[in-house]
Amino acid sequence: MPGYDATFGPVTPLPQASARMNEVVAMIRLYMRDFAELNRLIKGEETSNRMIAWAVIDALDDWNTTPPFIGSVGLENFPSISLLREATVIRVLESVGLLQTRNQLSYSDGGISVSVSDKTPLLMRWIEMYRGSYEQKKHRMKSSMNIELAMAGAGTFSEYFVINGIYLMMY
Repeated sequence: MPGYDATFGPVTPLPQASARMNEVVAMIRLYMRDFAELNRLIKGEETSNRMIAWAVIDALDDWNTTPPFIGSVGLENFPSISLLREATVIRVLESVGLLQTRNQLSYSDGGISVSVSDKTPLLMRWIEMYRGSYEQKKHRMKSSMNIELAMAGAGTFSEYFVINGIYLMMY
């Protein structure tokens, strides 16, 4: 039975997910405006809570596997909720785009042409816009965090340290 969150409205939590994951899923759904009452052309919600949760996990994995490797983060300590939102939306749009592409059908009869699931070009533009913004912000944030850690002696060294490090240690 769905619950109600004061910030995000009606919420159907994933039973095995943490409270934080359910909050993030609700936030993504709200941001994407993916509610049955707002979806005029399809019945119900376009993206399931499980698919959104999968996209969140994939976004976390993207952050954690992108250099510089400055430590793993999770939902509780992700450095920027807006970056997590953008990365998750990218994954959701990619999934929806794959579905639209797979189900695209164009036909004509008697001079009338009809296309079904022909939103792929629009989705591709949204994905490109989000990805460009996200990658730039992610790179700047990870670089900045690495510099802060390096100033404290805990950052990840660059390849230049390997080349020049021996000379620096001599002085």
